[in-house]
Amino acid sequence: MLALTSGITMQPPEKRKGLFMSDDPKPIRRVVTGNDENGRSRVLFDSAAPNVNPGAVVRGTCMTDLWVFKELPAPISGTRDDGKLPFHFEPPHAGGHLRIVQSPAKPANYDPAKDPAAKPLTEPRRRPDGVLDRGGQNAYSSAIHKSETVDYGILLEGERLLVLDSGTLTMKPGDVVVQLGNWHGWTNPNEGSLMAFVMMGGKYEEQP
Repeated sequence: MLALTSGITMQPPEKRKGLFMSDDPKPIRRVVTGNDENGRSRVLFDSAAPNVNPGAVVRGTCMTDLWVFKELPAPISGTRDDGKLPFHFEPPHAGGHLRIVQSPAKPANYDPAKDPAAKPLTEPRRRPDGVLDRGGQNAYSSAIHKSETVDYGILLEGERLLVLDSGTLTMKPGDVVVQLGNWHGWTNPNEGSLMAFVMMGGKYEEQP
């Protein structure tokens, strides 16, 4: 175990490896620290992140919001849990969020032609959550979509494919992508993935 001075323990990486590779979403430990009334640092919250949002298409996919801020500079409170704010796909327009996306492996015998969840590519449309969407999703791939945001994506475990209009990129653990309001989609090859995203509201200088 790796011990913190507060007496809280954290699992070393070798114990956590593969934790997020099954079809069943696993809880994500979230530690939030801050200051007490005397200005001393302390742990505010230490538990499984409560804001878990299962995917609507495939069993095992989920988005877990760890923290949300509605504006910048971000408000800092020693008592309020801003990880419990209502879930929205996009971050607050003047703020942002930290999110973990957990995706299951694609079975070796998966055939998208036989997938009832598969949708064809379409003309762009705006979804109820405000995101622009061109379809193309199936049980193991997201729709091609974009939002007026700046997204930092860090792949933590597994392998993930980033689908762009110009082609597909393979992301490995430790790879980072910065997306500037562009069309994209995500799909997994034959293993699951765990990915962290920091998404912040943005504004196009010129409308693409």
